[in-house]
Amino acid sequence: MKIALIIAYFGKWPIWFPAFLESCKYNSGVDWILFTDCEIPNFTVNNVKFVQFTVEDFNSLASNKLGFQVNLPFIYKMCDFKPTFGLVFEDYLKNYDFWGHCDLDVVWGNIRKFITDDILNHHEIISGGKEIISGHFCLYKNTNKINNIFTKLSYYKSQLTSSEHTCFDESAMTNIIKNLSNKGEVTVYWPKWLVNFPNLEKPMPAARLGVHVNRWYWEAGKLYNRSHEVMYIHFMTWKKSLTSCKFDYSDNPTSFYISYSHIGLNKADRPSLTSQLSSLFVLIQTLIYFDYKVWYRRINHYVIKKILYRFNEI
Repeated sequence: MKIALIIAYFGKWPIWFPAFLESCKYNSGVDWILFTDCEIPNFTVNNVKFVQFTVEDFNSLASNKLGFQVNLPFIYKMCDFKPTFGLVFEDYLKNYDFWGHCDLDVVWGNIRKFITDDILNHHEIISGGKEIISGHFCLYKNTNKINNIFTKLSYYKSQLTSSEHTCFDESAMTNIIKNLSNKGEVTVYWPKWLVNFPNLEKPMPAARLGVHVNRWYWEAGKLYNRSHEVMYIHFMTWKKSLTSCKFDYSDNPTSFYISYSHIGLNKADRPSLTSQLSSLFVLIQTLIYFDYKVWYRRINHYVIKKILYRFNEI
């Protein structure tokens, strides 16, 4: 089974990008296609392809493939379009059995240890989240049926053309795929979390990483949370606090540690105390905002469900 993961990223590569590429390199059973206007690193990874691409290029291609006018109001709006990538980038995916979307604030472990041929043979969609579609990792079978599954939502055009970020790739797609799965119209693999913490049950801590130092350890293509192997780490809440990576593209490290403020080749590789305190301050701000957004979304979802329930009773 051939798998391609698509990333559309614009601006400037993050500080941890060498670690991202290093972790891709060891996943020989997966290809990455990065559409970007960033400077292409002078570093070859056989299973990572860079395509020079601008936001304007995406607007034009997406408009043509989707049949309505696309004009991203801001870069983060791209996340809403992730479920459309099978159509938008279909010309790049002809030789793949599965395509997927993922994020760049990630270090990969051994993907194919967790996503086996047996899982791929028996499922059309595979998500990194437990019973939810995860924006930072989701695979879709490369068929006309699955590539168009987002159109099953009657409001998909309004969400994609909205000037706001609507979380279409996760919230809306979870709703429609759960509904279709319950009807037996699509086969989905999402029994557990594949990210960050092994044996995680509750969803909120999945992306919420706190003040962890050297807890995640990568070695020769495998990723560990302490002594437990995990498929990948997604450091969503570390985007602003992780400000140091102790190696570059060409250093070819065989192992490294991942912390809230830095990625180091050994446990002693830490930024100065001033830098660590600065990262800690930024992390606290991020966590407060993250928790606010999570609970705001949950409360809104609960209120809407209660209103709909009462309305249906009338």
